[in-house]
Amino acid sequence: MGNKVLNRALAVVCGLLIGAVVTAKGQEVRAGGGTSSAVRIVADGKAAVVVVTADAPPPVVQYAAAELVRHVKKATGVTLPVAAESAVPGGYASRVFLGMTDAARKQGIEAGKLPPEAFVLRSVGADLYIVGEEDGGDPLSPANPKCGTLFGVYEFVETALGARWLWPGELGTYVPRAKTVGFPAADRVVSPALRFRELAWGGMQRILRGGQMDQKDIRLGFSPEVARSYAGALSVLLRRHRMGGLEAKPPTGHAFAGWWRRYGKEHPEWFMLRRDGVRGSPDPNALDVDICVSNEELQDFIVKQWDGKSVLRLGPVDRPGRCTCAACRAWDGPQPEKIPWFAKVVYETDPRAKHVFAGATSDRYARFWKTIQEKARKRNPDVLVSGSFIYENEFPAPVTGIQLNTGIYAEFVQWQDPHLRWFPMPEEAYAWVKEQWRGWQRTGLRMGYRPNYLHNGYVMPHVETRQSGDFLKFAYAHGMEGARFDSLTGQWAVHGLGLYMHLRLLNKPDLEIAQIRQEYFSAFGPAAGAVERYCGYWETYGVENVMRFLELFQNPFLGYRYRAYPLKARKAYPADVFTPAVALLDEALTQARADPLPEYAERVEFLRAGLRHAQLTVGLASIFDGKKNVPKARLKEGRDALAELVRFRKEHQQMYFSDLLWVTSYWERPCWNVDALVE
Repeated sequence: MGNKVLNRALAVVCGLLIGAVVTAKGQEVRAGGGTSSAVRIVADGKAAVVVVTADAPPPVVQYAAAELVRHVKKATGVTLPVAAESAVPGGYASRVFLGMTDAARKQGIEAGKLPPEAFVLRSVGADLYIVGEEDGGDPLSPANPKCGTLFGVYEFVETALGARWLWPGELGTYVPRAKTVGFPAADRVVSPALRFRELAWGGMQRILRGGQMDQKDIRLGFSPEVARSYAGALSVLLRRHRMGGLEAKPPTGHAFAGWWRRYGKEHPEWFMLRRDGVRGSPDPNALDVDICVSNEELQDFIVKQWDGKSVLRLGPVDRPGRCTCAACRAWDGPQPEKIPWFAKVVYETDPRAKHVFAGATSDRYARFWKTIQEKARKRNPDVLVSGSFIYENEFPAPVTGIQLNTGIYAEFVQWQDPHLRWFPMPEEAYAWVKEQWRGWQRTGLRMGYRPNYLHNGYVMPHVETRQSGDFLKFAYAHGMEGARFDSLTGQWAVHGLGLYMHLRLLNKPDLEIAQIRQEYFSAFGPAAGAVERYCGYWETYGVENVMRFLELFQNPFLGYRYRAYPLKARKAYPADVFTPAVALLDEALTQARADPLPEYAERVEFLRAGLRHAQLTVGLASIFDGKKNVPKARLKEGRDALAELVRFRKEHQQMYFSDLLWVTSYWERPCWNVDALVE
């Protein structure tokens, strides 16, 4: 079912479990068990409440209490007392009960009956209850769904204190100053709007778990100590934005990768027929060889080798090109008479890869998923078929009117022609992408969102919120049940506005983009207007140069090679385009320094660090001049430029202005031979 329908169903269940009635849309439900009234937290600079937990609170409640105390103190300077339920001190007009306590049970709150990650937020007289399901798990783990109490605290500090989390670390935490804090009357159950929410951060997760760094990356970027510190701060930031729900995400993947190696010799007829009339690949060890989906023997084998459990994965291989046999072609819908100028890779064959059939095969794969589902239901009627990805040849929506059902799940991936991969994109292409989502939605399958566009931008000031934010909201309004972005590159000082917007929309997709932008700018105090103009300068630059950027980074066969961004960074961002941006940040710094609070100026300095880092990088890029190696005649110049860049990184790494491990390991070393410049 659609996301909003699913949330309404969960809300009704919550209401029945705790005596509630539904009075609000989506994720909020009236709890109906209390006598709601406003609660005073801090009055005239003094604590008006005591925070109460069970006598032996689990880790998630302990952490939630610490987060509540930390944010109230940051706002007011007041440290709220925390007490076990059996030893609550007197002298306080109100109590904030966190987690399952005896008092919560007397209110009829049953946390164990709440949906995953949900919480009750209820005021009773002068007291406030924030209660979710809990266990002994790690409160910061995105795979721990028993975190409702913590999520309730974050809802509280956002609502009552106006807390905002812009980037990892203390400087990125903005809480407006206040002498008096209250919380309005509340009586509701809140569940996440999206079932799962993630900006993938696997590299830093590995560091957080004790993974080691390559010595070359250490020389060029983060020290191991700062990398671990950054990873910890990142985990905190993502949890504050309520990233999680991963246990509810259907498994996805390229299910048939490696099948040619395993079965190609014995069953070549199971694999794609190339344009040269040969099945499979000349390379017996080729990984990404697609299958012949119309082959019934293969269909039966797929179901037979399945373990019979809840999910059967059917994701195509990770490259374009599908079977050209007559039986498979007969499953396809008609190809367009006129191919859109921005979608040629989707429909056409590259002349250097004549064995590849590139046309839209969406109807073919939709029929394949449905056929396998019908066969698998004979073994398990509740099977969920994971078609995995609406991707490459399957990106255009089906055109034959085929109807699927909620027993089939797939994730929408923008990864075809360069004009369709990145934001901003040409308006005509953007409208077409929306049409493809709506077309797939009309088939009746379940849909998630799994884009790659956050890889864009390298360490350059690539600022974009309009189209990407609009599309995320559009997808939510049209059936998206969750989103997983690949990947969080962590360039906070140059991409920060866009990253903040994505985190906010994943948690609360009903928010308006204009509101989110103002939240971000407000953290710069008196410099808010200048910072808004600064971000607007770069956003306008990206829109006005969208076609030039695509031309710069386009490869005739592979399209927009985001990992090769460093090779042409100086062409996308020539030195003179930085001059107006520097002036805007100088103006912002002057304004911020006029305020007695130093944090506003420090945040502007954070942006300045990102901009300076981009300028130094462009300087190094100009010496490489689009090549893998620096010319011998410029070797000393290249070494000096790299030394200056690395020195800047080392001096500023503790600001967390950039995930320097991502910069060095993912972008630079694969593109440039920077190691040759290290003396």
